[in-house]
Amino acid sequence: MDSKRIINNSVALLVMDLVSKLLPLVTFPWVVRALGPESYGKVGFALAVTGFFGLLAAPGFNAFGQREIARSEDPARAVAQKLMGARMMLTCCSYLLLVVFTFTLAPPDRLTRTLLLLTGVNFLIATVDLQWLFLGNSRMWRTSVAGITGQCLYTAVVLGFVRKPSDAWLLPLGSISSGIVVALLLLQRARREFHVGLPRFVPELWGRFLPVCFTLGLASMMSMLYDQIDTVMLRYMRTEAEVGLYAASYRVMSISMSFLPVVAQVFYPLLSGAAGRDAERERRYVQWMANATVSLAIPMAIGGCLLAEPIAAFILGAKFAGSERLLRWLMLNLISASLAVLFGSRLVPHNRERKYLAAVAAGGVTNVLLNLILLPRFGALAAVWTTIVSQFAVAAMAFYFTRDLERPRLLQPICISLAAATAMGFTIQLIRHNVQLNVLFLVALGGLVYGGGFAAARSLWKKLQPAPAAEAA
Repeated sequence: MDSKRIINNSVALLVMDLVSKLLPLVTFPWVVRALGPESYGKVGFALAVTGFFGLLAAPGFNAFGQREIARSEDPARAVAQKLMGARMMLTCCSYLLLVVFTFTLAPPDRLTRTLLLLTGVNFLIATVDLQWLFLGNSRMWRTSVAGITGQCLYTAVVLGFVRKPSDAWLLPLGSISSGIVVALLLLQRARREFHVGLPRFVPELWGRFLPVCFTLGLASMMSMLYDQIDTVMLRYMRTEAEVGLYAASYRVMSISMSFLPVVAQVFYPLLSGAAGRDAERERRYVQWMANATVSLAIPMAIGGCLLAEPIAAFILGAKFAGSERLLRWLMLNLISASLAVLFGSRLVPHNRERKYLAAVAAGGVTNVLLNLILLPRFGALAAVWTTIVSQFAVAAMAFYFTRDLERPRLLQPICISLAAATAMGFTIQLIRHNVQLNVLFLVALGGLVYGGGFAAARSLWKKLQPAPAAEAA
């Protein structure tokens, strides 16, 4: 039953992930070519800054809500309504702080301020977005259908109206429209399936969960420090064009890395339900998560490094010349980020919120300090490496904090994936040096070679293992 549940949820999220990869292949090149590096740099800056204020609006609510829905004996309706009430109060305060920042410390140009204020509206909408409720109940198809609908609406806005650099303000407007549709679809479902009503403002109950939420929220903010602070610091230390190159390259890498949220969303509620209750089930879930993470991270990192130049040229165009160097090294972040997610995913299910905070804080502090030292001199390339180093710092801390828990076996998936990825890389390089092919064909061919190599390496590994009778003897 567990395997069927995982497969069903994985298919739901993979469908949404596939759509979220295919649509940006249309919208993202359209956007960066229409806006250019400077205007897109403003968009990247606004997204990074409002991300921090968005965390103030909902500190750890999604992670806490998923965990409580997965394990709590209280009705889902009660959990949802009390969280929504507290979240609305914090969101209003956070947006007011964003307004103050916009008119005081933010760059003074009109477009940047407009982007900040409009982008911030998204976390006002998020107060009634109940994706976490369905994820906690492992009903992934609900969020998948709503998410795909929202992405299609955003695509329509971008392709229909974005034409020149001054149209940058239409991007957050498209996100607002998409967010409203997703929130309404899920709210309607929640009312029908869980009888969720209006938010409940009961401050006397908030003391039971806000400390945990604030701890998780602070951890998320530390996570954003090593994930997004580079863009903000680049905006104040370097040129807008360089910010645009880095933000565009990072966006391409993020599209490749989108499998990580899918894996985390599938396994987080399962780990939360099994942690401390069923050691065998937890061990099995962790191993499956490790296998999936390693099998996806290694080929994407290697393939991305090898194809960085044609990918950057195909997606970003001539205006973003030089971004291929950033993208090539950014793809290594798939390895460090995957390790951080894999080892860190067990901390919150085991009620180790403070240790999770300590792990991501180590990454955040590392990133800020390295950026202060290296960004003024080396610019965007330094931002790439500070992000990678910070992710490894988080992974190392999370590994240390889970030393008392049973580890997943990593040798087998790493060896199998490396063998298949090596065959993939050799094939790609051989064809690139002899035949001129479109990068999409190279990506598809690489995927086929990796899949075949993975199956062959996995079969060979099983044959090399000693038989049970020999082990007993």
